[in-house]
Amino acid sequence: MRHRLLAVAPVRALVHHAISTRRFGLWAALLAVVVIWTAAAIQWPLNDVVVPWDSKNQFYAFFRFMAQAIHEGATPFWNPYHYAGHPSIADPQSLIFSPLFVAWAMIDPAPSLITFDLLVFAHLLIGGLALVGFGHRHGWPAAASVLAASVFMLGGVVSGRLNHVGIITAFGLFPLALLLMEIAFDRRSILAAIGFGATAGLVALGRTQTPLLLSVVLAALALRHVIVQPAAWRYAASRVPVLLVMALTGLALIAVPMLLTLQFAAFSNRPQIGLELALLSSLYPVNFANFLVPNIFGSLEPSSLGDWGPSHGTRPGLDATDRSFNYLFAGSLTALLVIWHGIAGGRLIVPGRRLFAAVAALAVLYAVGRYSPFFPLMFDYFPGVALFRRPVGGAFILVLALSYLSGHLVADYVRKGLPAPPAWLLAVVAGLVVLLLGWAIGFSMLSSKGLAASLEIAKTVPVYGGLIALLMLAGSARGRLVAASVAVAFTAGELVMRNAASSLNAEPKAYYAFLERPTGETARIIDTIQREIASRSTGAARPRVEIVGLGGPWQNAAMVFGFEATNGYNPLRIGPYDRLVSPGESPYTALHRRFPTSFPGYDCLLGKLLGLEYVVLDRPINEMPHLSSRTVAEVVMAGPRAWIYRLPDVAPRVELANIVRVADADELIDTGRFPARLSRSEVMVDDDDDLSQTYAQALSQTPGKADIVASAPDRVEIAVETRATAILTLHAPWYPGWEVEVDGQRRPLLRTDVLFRGVEVPAGARKVVFTYRPLSLENLQSAFETIFGDQEG
Repeated sequence: MRHRLLAVAPVRALVHHAISTRRFGLWAALLAVVVIWTAAAIQWPLNDVVVPWDSKNQFYAFFRFMAQAIHEGATPFWNPYHYAGHPSIADPQSLIFSPLFVAWAMIDPAPSLITFDLLVFAHLLIGGLALVGFGHRHGWPAAASVLAASVFMLGGVVSGRLNHVGIITAFGLFPLALLLMEIAFDRRSILAAIGFGATAGLVALGRTQTPLLLSVVLAALALRHVIVQPAAWRYAASRVPVLLVMALTGLALIAVPMLLTLQFAAFSNRPQIGLELALLSSLYPVNFANFLVPNIFGSLEPSSLGDWGPSHGTRPGLDATDRSFNYLFAGSLTALLVIWHGIAGGRLIVPGRRLFAAVAALAVLYAVGRYSPFFPLMFDYFPGVALFRRPVGGAFILVLALSYLSGHLVADYVRKGLPAPPAWLLAVVAGLVVLLLGWAIGFSMLSSKGLAASLEIAKTVPVYGGLIALLMLAGSARGRLVAASVAVAFTAGELVMRNAASSLNAEPKAYYAFLERPTGETARIIDTIQREIASRSTGAARPRVEIVGLGGPWQNAAMVFGFEATNGYNPLRIGPYDRLVSPGESPYTALHRRFPTSFPGYDCLLGKLLGLEYVVLDRPINEMPHLSSRTVAEVVMAGPRAWIYRLPDVAPRVELANIVRVADADELIDTGRFPARLSRSEVMVDDDDDLSQTYAQALSQTPGKADIVASAPDRVEIAVETRATAILTLHAPWYPGWEVEVDGQRRPLLRTDVLFRGVEVPAGARKVVFTYRPLSLENLQSAFETIFGDQEG
């Protein structure tokens, strides 16, 4: 017995050593990923820049609104500062279902620009750390996990489109969902199943194209995990409780938000997107050259010095992408491994890599859009794809697949050494690379940039040569591990230096700083608007403002500073409002403000009913390019940066009427018509509404008085005194989910003056309260019937 124990002791020591080594590798990889993430994240504050464009013009403004609403004791479900009123809870871009943002909003009423960027970056760190956990489970060396995480956090279009916050946050959670899925299946862990259901649900709640594709990939990976087991049916049967918990958790999380988003979509301005429009956002195949050579099209240069790649500028009428969509560089080592070890060496088709290789190939076919039959087929037959207009969004899935494949390829190199591809195949692959780079030079020559592209290629030749030599010179397993670690460290540094805070994803903080703390001329403009609105906000009056032409950061500034604006920056808007008011998606320039026949000028009837009292422009009002009629207004500020006007005779926010005109609101909206005049004390009521009595058809005495006594984003309380039953109109958009009570009793919500909310109020002194309750069972049931009832019909 003693001899047996002596024989077993070395084996135990070896096992303990192996376990200790693996644990050390895990912690070393986790620490390395945190260091790389930190080195990347600090590039923005170190250079006094922030992630620009939609990140600040749209998402940051929504974040500030949410934080302020929470600290005021209201819900952020309805946003009164955006397009005269907007269902934030239904908008995928509002961040209401993003836990990190909600948690921060609960402790900080005015988050800074840098805080916002760090919260976005934190989602990528979560994904990077989860990738290390995935690599640890699959026996990867630390270097493989670090490369995979680096590619995931900083590679390609992820870096290029950091400004698309909703996509980045969903993308960042994917590796955590995949890791929890594997743990839940392998250990039959109910806790991990709950975690997977919740995380996968948050991915799906991105509610845009990339989250849809990520969800499909997750489903495919879950299916693969089951069917590769030795006894797949028995394995699946034993995991039924886990599957049920996953499904129920995910469904419980996404059901209501998805339903509300579908309700909004049915009531929104969102047009049907045709295939031809979608194909304009195809990834032109020559862009794959920047997977090999990052700056071959000047993508990393300031726009004034470079950027001559495929875009709407170089291919007008064919291409609606830009360099941020088309950027694919994920590190020199990644490109080398994929081409040499993966494609030529055949290591992409061995077990464990095939599905990710297939995902990468399908992502390429999807992203290139018009240049492959795959996307048109998906557009026609795969549910959900036709809702989105950018096949180039498939580039996110490509980066995702590359991150996992790069980890596998490094692990294969350390374990097995270099591949031995046939000479002919290596020559074919090398020839294709040369042809691709030659095509890129030829394309660059169209912009007289052929020499610049050639120089960029020349700069990368020593890099690839050095990496090849490093990988080839390592003879032993230990030597390969050292070589891989050095190559990964170089590539991580390369990604930080090239892709963090580049011209693709950074602009001077000063351009957006007034959203955080106005100074100088911007402070004067904002102070003037706030002072004017405060002086006019009494009783029934609540002025609205429209801001046009002052540049990108001003488009949603109203949300940040608490101006109730008639416009904003958002592709999603309430459909009837958008049809009649036509505020536009992007008012950063005056050219985007159109004036339809229903809203021919700022002083029209619809403008007056909206309470549009202040117009803030980048030019004198009568120099607006599409203004249909001359507008008489009082000048409050005359330049040099902004012209502020006060419009006369606007209607109060709440108004009583006892003269009723029945109107078909839907017909007026469909035809784009709105009356030029309404008599005093007259209101239009939709013909679908049932009234309790017959009202006068001619002029009568003033019906009474109504004043706003309290208001919050999701609630308006009004004190009313009437001589006889009258109709009270709150000049805010009618929208499903709004309810009204008179003296604590629920009353039918009317659709008045085509766009607005109304209610019948009995004679006497009354308290009327309008409340937004999107989560009520009544609204959810109505949404369900509207959406699925229409489909059945």
